[in-house]
Amino acid sequence: MKKYLIAGIVSLLFLTGCWDERQFKNVKLVLSLGFDQGEEGQIIQTVSIPSVSRATEGPGSESLQILSTSAHTPLQARGKIDRMIPESYDPAKVKVIVLGEDLAKQDIYPILDDMYRNPRSNLNAYLAVVEEGTAQDVISMNHTGATRISNYISGLLEAAVSSTHATGENLQLLCAELLEPGIDFSIPLLKIEDDGNLLTFSGMGLFHDKTYTGEKIGAEQTTLYMLLQGEKGRVARLTKKIDDHGKDEILDYITVSVAENDRKMKIENKDGEIAVTINLDMKVKIVEYPSDHLYVKGRIEEIGKKLSKKLTDESVDIISQVQEANSDVFGIGRRVKAYHPEVWKELDWREEFPEISIEPKVKVEIIQHGIIN
Repeated sequence: MKKYLIAGIVSLLFLTGCWDERQFKNVKLVLSLGFDQGEEGQIIQTVSIPSVSRATEGPGSESLQILSTSAHTPLQARGKIDRMIPESYDPAKVKVIVLGEDLAKQDIYPILDDMYRNPRSNLNAYLAVVEEGTAQDVISMNHTGATRISNYISGLLEAAVSSTHATGENLQLLCAELLEPGIDFSIPLLKIEDDGNLLTFSGMGLFHDKTYTGEKIGAEQTTLYMLLQGEKGRVARLTKKIDDHGKDEILDYITVSVAENDRKMKIENKDGEIAVTINLDMKVKIVEYPSDHLYVKGRIEEIGKKLSKKLTDESVDIISQVQEANSDVFGIGRRVKAYHPEVWKELDWREEFPEISIEPKVKVEIIQHGIIN
């Protein structure tokens, strides 16, 4: 027994402890962070900081502090805000970073540089762009529901990912696309409505290199846009007009839920000319079809063909928007560089991408149509 006691005491001498510990009472956690274009080349940084007050009985109360300042760099702005609060500014729990549209149309990497260099930064934070507004308006908005604006925005973005409207890329995943040639990216767009009380997801903003092009894929098309990239959330529903009865318009529409999706991309080098084919095969379930009469022989196959043509036509439109924005969100350049390096060396991809042939082919197979005929 004495031997074990001595061994235990000796072992305690080698325990290192938490040398880098930072106690919660000594810091102010910034949960949402916004950047806008300021005057004379400066930026405006806006932060939301929650403060919890203790109560003698029951749970404490929470208040939210919104602070803004202008500076030449994000780190300089952080230093200014640090002088406005009683404890130290800590970005370790930032959940969302919001960029104003004007600022996003410039190189966004200098804005994010400090986040990538600071080991305490949360690289799981979401990134979004405010359409027709400023990040300061979003961070400061008088929303209803969630107490914290960071919960409101992150919940909105997570719902968009779950319903196959957004990719869900965070700062860590975005880093490679910011720095690697041959691939671009898109970022969720947010829009303030209802006199500043409501925030909505309005689509995916298309970026080229490190700059927002000002072009977007609208919210009504983002599900198909995601599927063309091979992405699918927990739920993927598509509502399309496939008939023209001329009476009740509701009878012209069908809603399907994507059960399985298989996206394959084929890139060919035809004498130095790049040709791309995107094949998207989907197995879907009919979840809404007011016109009914699915028991009629051949009706299911007919609807499958109509959906295939409709979605192929819409895919052509989406790819046209992507090429007009010169935003290689499909990573075609990355594949050309990997599999056709001799061609890649001869290409100016910035000039080449908008002109290459990209042909989408969507095939829909209906595997279930519910318990009603």
